[in-house]
Amino acid sequence: MTHDFRDGKGPVPAHKHTNKDGSTGGIVADSARISDNAWISDNARISGNARISDNAWISGNAQISGDAQRSG
Repeated sequence: MTHDFRDGKGPVPAHKHTNKDGSTGGIVADSARISDNAWISDNARISGNARISDNAWISGNAQISGDAQRSG
C-alpha cells in the first residue's frame, strides 16, 4: 500500500497500524517506527521518520511527521 501524506513527497510505502487490542489504527509510513504498545486512532497519520514509543496514545486526526518523537 502507498499513501500520499501531502508533504510534497507523493505516495510513499505505508500500512495501517494494528493496535494492541486488535483494532485498526491510522496510516503509518513504512519509514516511521511505532511501538507495539502504542495506540494510534484510525484517523491519525504518521509519516517521515517519526517515532512513537512506549504506551503513547495518538488520537483524533493527529498528523505526526518529520523527525517527531512521542512517548508515554
